[in-house]
Amino acid sequence: MDYGTQDALTVIGEASDFKIAWVEDFSILNEIESLLSKLSNASGHLEKDALSNVLDPNVRYCLDRCDISIQSVSELIEAFTFVDATIFHNRQMHASLHQKFSIQSDKSEEFVKYISCLRDALSKLLIAKDGLATGS
Repeated sequence: MDYGTQDALTVIGEASDFKIAWVEDFSILNEIESLLSKLSNASGHLEKDALSNVLDPNVRYCLDRCDISIQSVSELIEAFTFVDATIFHNRQMHASLHQKFSIQSDKSEEFVKYISCLRDALSKLLIAKDGLATGS
């Protein structure tokens, strides 16, 4: 077994001054951030159960570490980033420090599948909320 490969990390973003800049290969996280913001503006917050109900069942386990009410992208990716996202999520207290968000390289395919499913699920929720808001 090649332990060097197992411990290799892929940087997905960097935080400073309470903002995260996602790397270009993971720009889908910007889309997810935008969708989450729109959903939060429409209802104040996003319930974990509501998201779980429309998320692909094969990736629902990725929400296990999320709070009941989801407020940030970093919270949605905690299952992959562990400590980094937890630090950022805890009231963003350390985000003013230069901080990199990374995932284990051997989990990259799983992460990409999850964030693709996440974007689709958030889009469905936004469409449903827009439909309710317009009465259609």
